[in-house]
Amino acid sequence: MKIVLLVPDGMGFRNFLLTTVLERLAARDTVVVWHALPAAIVEATRPVRSGQVQPVVLPPYAEGAAARILRQAKIYAQIYHHAERDAGEVLLAFRRPSRAWRPRLVATAARTLGHLFASGAGAGRLHRWHARAVRGRSLTAARAWLEQARPDVVLSTHQRASRAVPAMLAARRLGIPSATCVYSWDNLPKGRMAVHADHVLVWSAAMRQELLRYEPERDPSSVHVVGTPQFGPHFERQHLLARQVFLDRHRLEQTRPVLCFSGDDRATSPHDPLYLRDLAETLATVPRAARPQILFRPCPVDDAERYRAVLDAHPEIAFSPPRWQSGRGDWTTILPTDEDQALFANVVAHCDGVINVGSTVAMDFAIKDKPGIFLAYNPPGAGDWDVGRLYRLPHFATVHRLEPVHWVTRREQLGPVVLDALAHPAARQAARQAWLAAAVAQPLEHADRRFAQALHRIAARRQAP
Repeated sequence: MKIVLLVPDGMGFRNFLLTTVLERLAARDTVVVWHALPAAIVEATRPVRSGQVQPVVLPPYAEGAAARILRQAKIYAQIYHHAERDAGEVLLAFRRPSRAWRPRLVATAARTLGHLFASGAGAGRLHRWHARAVRGRSLTAARAWLEQARPDVVLSTHQRASRAVPAMLAARRLGIPSATCVYSWDNLPKGRMAVHADHVLVWSAAMRQELLRYEPERDPSSVHVVGTPQFGPHFERQHLLARQVFLDRHRLEQTRPVLCFSGDDRATSPHDPLYLRDLAETLATVPRAARPQILFRPCPVDDAERYRAVLDAHPEIAFSPPRWQSGRGDWTTILPTDEDQALFANVVAHCDGVINVGSTVAMDFAIKDKPGIFLAYNPPGAGDWDVGRLYRLPHFATVHRLEPVHWVTRREQLGPVVLDALAHPAARQAARQAWLAAAVAQPLEHADRRFAQALHRIAARRQAP
């Protein structure tokens, strides 16, 4: 069987080229990585260097105005349609366009269309119109390459990447089975997928139900529960350091617990530096022998300059920057590395807990049965920003129901909650395991197998007489 893995951005690169999924596929099938990334970086990965997979550069795509408006309009249509249940005003706030006149004009047109077609059927209609509006050299080039390559299935590793749209449409028009996967736990409520795919690979049974609610016209048999490959590195022991080695590299002490402060991107948590300052000041009042140490890992798309004043004022904070490459700014322009996969796995393995604003990193720590703490208060100086709005988003419903994390709802609670969570790590053990079981297909470490099996089933449908 011949599989084309379409990798339009850094997240797909991390989840597939830097995990065991690609190697498992290549052990049985011919695999081509069709990518929109710097060729030298892709060619340096282990699967490509070893000759297991063939890299091919994806044709560039200049999205036309009509296609861009319709792609955004179907997002708005879904948000407006499900606004009451999904905290639509919060989702809309995250979609504020830039101040430049052209993006604002596109956004205004898209929001107007989305409001007019705010229903399940309306979003579906915009989705079909979007497919018709995509045209040009990228679509022609993608079709020509697919006709020559003749794959059995095409999988896009990111369902929201506009760069993948022409190639996925070309595959569908040629009758080649196409699939995409949902790359994060919070993605589906954010609006209709950019790509057009016959099949969707999702994290869990709950996510499958969620997708069918947003896309009522979709055949339920086209939604496959496989999990996600992003947690795979936590089950690979070959890159784990001895604890003392890890602590020495970060100038941390063996006798005191270590709390990871995991930063979010600026849009999600613009006041993370204030939270880090609050944490450092609070823990400074604890006697040294019992004082938890802070290891700070910023979000990969954050250059961490906004934390500089806090880090200068509190040199006891251990700084562990992500080792990503190829620019900064957003998730489509930066790329992870094998080195950072190993670094992050070691952070989770050797820290005793994590604190952040609603990040999936709490799931990473739950995999290692370690406590997570969610910051849920508005720090002084936050202005009209309200962290409580963030926790109203749909993907937090299971968190509120199961309570797998500790909550800090007032600054005065910060010290007591942190000390209690670290002193009693098993307190929410059952809730953490229930959260993982509800959010991600089990066993977590077998996601690569389930991906391979799903792709074989999808391809077999085409091959069946």
